[in-house]
Amino acid sequence: MLAQLAVLTIVISITALIASGWWRPVLSLFAIRPNRMTVDRLGLLVNSGPDLDRVNTILRHFAGGFNAMLTATADARWRAYTETITPLFRPFAEEGLGMGYTPRHLFRFKAADFESRLVKLRPEFRYLYYVGLGFWSGMRNHRVAKLLRITEDLDPLHRFLVFDGYGFKIAFFDHPKNPVALERLAALPGYAQNAAFQGVGRAFYFRFMNDTDRLINAVADLGVHAADAASGIGLASVFVNADRLPVARTMAMRMPELWRAPFHLGMCFALKARAINDLETFDCWLADVEEPVREAAYAAVRECDRIELLVRDEWRSRHAGAAPSVAVDDGYQSWRQRVTDWMNAHIEYPLAGIKSRAGGLNQHWLDGASGIHRVRTGNAASVDPSTSPSPIGGNQR
Repeated sequence: MLAQLAVLTIVISITALIASGWWRPVLSLFAIRPNRMTVDRLGLLVNSGPDLDRVNTILRHFAGGFNAMLTATADARWRAYTETITPLFRPFAEEGLGMGYTPRHLFRFKAADFESRLVKLRPEFRYLYYVGLGFWSGMRNHRVAKLLRITEDLDPLHRFLVFDGYGFKIAFFDHPKNPVALERLAALPGYAQNAAFQGVGRAFYFRFMNDTDRLINAVADLGVHAADAASGIGLASVFVNADRLPVARTMAMRMPELWRAPFHLGMCFALKARAINDLETFDCWLADVEEPVREAAYAAVRECDRIELLVRDEWRSRHAGAAPSVAVDDGYQSWRQRVTDWMNAHIEYPLAGIKSRAGGLNQHWLDGASGIHRVRTGNAASVDPSTSPSPIGGNQR
């Protein structure tokens, strides 16, 4: 009887210790060392003063977000960590949180838990969480079959961002050491492969930020996926420089003609993401640009939002039951293609203004931030992901 009581006491003590979270600092053994996440250490072609400071700060906050998620003794601690970071850099820390989610939960992953505990908790950073999740899969060198199991029950549109994060990691860390590393992406089915190469483009932007010729040559070497990478460059150039759009627009003018439409698409999605992150700050940044650019930016965000809602409605009509595999699901592709077509028809490249106020142009495109609706009680603009289907997922290790 005493032996049974002793065993019960031990079990209760261990359970209480696990629940308390005080053991989590042990996971600091797996934390990212900030001194390893610098421009010089990673060999990035970033050498101009403002860019150098900016990228080093981005890298530091990404690592900080991952480490906070990994080691915080309570959820409130990692939540509080990112709230201390300025709006320009906070999204990169939030992406680090997404990367750290699975190891925090001891490599157990369920799509429903990921979306309820993280994505829906802070929907304004939802894109970053899915990208971070994919980055983690890249760090773990997950095979395609594993990656597909992880994504199968996630939000039907945003799950493609996991492939973006996966492609980013391979291009950012593996490709510089192994030129054939990107061949791993050829095994991804359907539009997942395109999304992964968008991540490749984002990684190339960081690797060759201050050498546009090298950047263009690296993208050209991707062949049929050059356009996908160009969209990633457009996205990264705006997202990193949301407070100084002329930097992104200058790079846009260096892009070959064939890549300008996807680059423009990436610019649009970056604006939408930044508007979601913090609409008040987004308004302040746009207040500093010339009026035609500001009008084009608000119009692009609003139309991207409208098309997403339309595609989601269509997706639900087609897939009333279980979600299809990414190999045949065209929802994310349809969203991107329709936004591309709209940008080509209505927005001067690169975000230089609205082409015409005639021919059915909707006045609500020009109504400023008031036309971008908010979800919940925060600054998050656009679609509430809680309205999208999200069945329970599987395990991730």
